[in-house]
Amino acid sequence: MSDQQTPNGLLKQLNTLLDAYDMPNTTRTSLLSCVKLAYESDRENHYSAPMLWIGLYIAFASLVCILPMVADLLHGLHSRQLWFPCKYFRINAAFLTVISIAMKLPVDLSGSMPGVVDQAAKLGSMAFMCIMMANLLPCLATMNNNELLSNIAALCVLVITLVVNVCIQVRTGVLEIVSAILAIMYVICLLELLLIHLCSSLAILKSKQIIESKY
Repeated sequence: MSDQQTPNGLLKQLNTLLDAYDMPNTTRTSLLSCVKLAYESDRENHYSAPMLWIGLYIAFASLVCILPMVADLLHGLHSRQLWFPCKYFRINAAFLTVISIAMKLPVDLSGSMPGVVDQAAKLGSMAFMCIMMANLLPCLATMNNNELLSNIAALCVLVITLVVNVCIQVRTGVLEIVSAILAIMYVICLLELLLIHLCSSLAILKSKQIIESKY
C-alpha cells in the first residue's frame, strides 16, 4: 500500500487542500474526522469480506450433517426400526471434524456479532448440536471398546469447548438478555446429553465385559 492510500497520507492531502482554501479550524477538524471514519469503515468492510465464504463453509458442513441424519430417519421408517439406528450418521473422526466446523459460530469468541440475526445463528447452532447429539446416541453400541472411548473423549472435548465459550459470551454480555437465557437453556441440554452419552458408554462397556465373561 502506497503512502497516498494510507489514512495518514489521505489526511495530509486533505489537510493541504483545506489549507489552500483557508478553511476554519472547526470545519477542518470535523471534515478530517468524517474522512477518517469513512476510510476506517471502508477498510473494515474490506476485511469482513471473507465472512460470506465462512458462512457458506459452515452451511455446507451443516448440510453434510443433516443429510445423513435424514437418511437414518428414512432408513428407520422403511425398516420399521423406530429407534432409528445410526447407519450413516455416526461418531467418528470425520463427522466430529464436520460437526466442529458447523459449530464455529457459537465457539468463535473473536467475531463481533451484535445483530439479532447473528445471535439467532449462534442459538440455532447450539440447538442443532443438541439434535445431533440425540441422533448420535444409538451408534454407541455399534463400536468396540477402543473406538467408543476415543470417540466419546473427542465428543466431550468438543461439547465442553462449546459450553465454556458460550458461558464466556454470556458472562461478558456479548449475548443479549433473551439470547443469554436461551443459550443457558441450550447449555443445560448439552450437558445433560453429554452426561447421557457418558453413562451409556460406561454401561455399554460394562455390559460387554459381562457378556464376554459369560459367553
